Amino acid sequence: MGQTCLVAGRSGETLSALAREATGRGRTVLFARSAQADAAAPPDGVQTASWNRRSALSARTLVLHAQNVFGAINEAIVFFAPIRETVPFDQSSIVSIENRTDAEVKGFLFLLRELLGSFQKQSGGTLTVAVQDLDRETCSPLEAMSIGGFVSSVEAIYRYYDGERISIRLASIRPDSESEATGFPGHVLDLADAPDPRRIRGWNSFPVRGGLFGRGTRPSFIDQRSPID
Repeated sequence: MGQTCLVAGRSGETLSALAREATGRGRTVLFARSAQADAAAPPDGVQTASWNRRSALSARTLVLHAQNVFGAINEAIVFFAPIRETVPFDQSSIVSIENRTDAEVKGFLFLLRELLGSFQKQSGGTLTVAVQDLDRETCSPLEAMSIGGFVSSVEAIYRYYDGERISIRLASIRPDSESEATGFPGHVLDLADAPDPRRIRGWNSFPVRGGLFGRGTRPSFIDQRSPID
C-alpha cells in the first residue's frame, strides 16, 4: 500500500490540514476522529476511525484498526493542542479537572504507548509529535498541567528511544504565530520527510528561524535552560 500514516490528536482545522498535507504527499492516511465534542470533519477521501481520548481501550483499538486496514503503520502524526480555559481555576469543577486529565494527559499517553509498541514490534516507524504552544505568562493552571505534562513526557520518550529504530521528530508552533492553519502542516510534514534525523534533533519551532530545519526553540512553557539534546 506504500507509505501509511495515522493522523490523530485534538480535532479541529489544524488536524484536518495535517491529514490533507499528508495525503497530498502520497501517504495513505487514517484520520482519527475525536469522540469528544471538538470533532471536526475529515478531509475528503480520507479513511476515518473514532478515538475516545479518555479511553485506554480506544487507543489500543485505534492502533489495531490501523494495522488491520494498512497491514502495518509506517508513521504517525500526533497533534497536541490544549483546550483554553474559560473560568478561573478556583471556580473549576472537579469533573472538568478529571475530564482534562483523562483527555489531555492520560489519553495522549495511552495513544503514544500503543504506537511505540506497534513500531517496536515491526522494528521501525516514524513518530512526529506536533504541539500547539502556549504563552507561559498567560497559561492557566489546568492548561499548564496539560501542556507541561505532555511536553515533558514526549521529551522523556525522545530520550528513551534515542538509538532505537523508531524515528521521533518534534515540532511546535509558537503562541504568537498567526500561520497555524497554512504553513504549520507543511512544516510538520517536512520534518516527517527529512531523511537525516541529525539535522532535526530536538524541538523544531514554527515559524522557522535560521533556515529550513534550523535549530528551533523548545515550547515556551518548558524551561529553556534544559535542552533535550
